[in-house]
Amino acid sequence: MNDANFQFVATLANDVQEAIFAVLRNHNLSQNAAFFSARDLPENASKPLNIVTFDARGTVIGGLIAETQFAWLKVSAMAVAEQSRRRGIGRRLLELAEQEALSRGCHHVYLETMDYQAPEFYRKLDYHLATILRNWDSYGHSKYVFTKEFSGFQASEERLKTDG
Repeated sequence: MNDANFQFVATLANDVQEAIFAVLRNHNLSQNAAFFSARDLPENASKPLNIVTFDARGTVIGGLIAETQFAWLKVSAMAVAEQSRRRGIGRRLLELAEQEALSRGCHHVYLETMDYQAPEFYRKLDYHLATILRNWDSYGHSKYVFTKEFSGFQASEERLKTDG
């Protein structure tokens, strides 16, 4: 450590940034080669899963933006226009996404929401709170991280406990 030189750098040169990521990639590959090799195969690339909801006039009133990869559905955003809320649209968006994810071989869902968005909505739909990041926006609001396992799926950790 005596020969290490630490510097704060406001803007990283591309080659420096790549050198940092290379160290991380090499470590990750050495620790989980099977996953990283499989992840790089074209058939395992993440696949978009987007659903748009229109009203009778064809106006967008909501939607869900997500992707699937391996056993996971990751929901990046879901929104329903205020005048269209409390009519089952959000619930239906998630149901459709979950059904499609199941058909793609997924077993889990991951999503994030803020405390002023919809944490109670997700709890009602059997999403489980994984963690809360307090004061996430530095203005007093918390981010909630939720997951869900599709029914009938036994988590690998549970299988390991019963197998071993």
